[in-house]
Amino acid sequence: MSFHEQNIEAFIQLLKNQRSLFSAQHRASLDKLAATLPDDEEKISEAIASWYEQHPKILDAQLDILNTLLTNEINVSKAIARTDSSASSEEENYRKKLIDAIKTSAR
Repeated sequence: MSFHEQNIEAFIQLLKNQRSLFSAQHRASLDKLAATLPDDEEKISEAIASWYEQHPKILDAQLDILNTLLTNEINVSKAIARTDSSASSEEENYRKKLIDAIKTSAR
């Protein structure tokens, strides 16, 4: 998983699991952001990073999740290397997943 994919996944987890970090104002600005998201994962990642860098508590939580994802990926990579098997990852629509998470967090 690329850094951009990890960044998006971490933010989706944050939206789903730590809703209390997001005020009504945060959710409104995320709705506006969601309306302008491109399909490109790198640009989506950069857009959400620009957003959460303006919100220190959310930034801290995002970095915690990213660290966990990175640690998990390293452990999985080591396990795969030990078993010498290859894993195929299917293409995910991160734009849709992020928009769905933003909408769900507003409920």
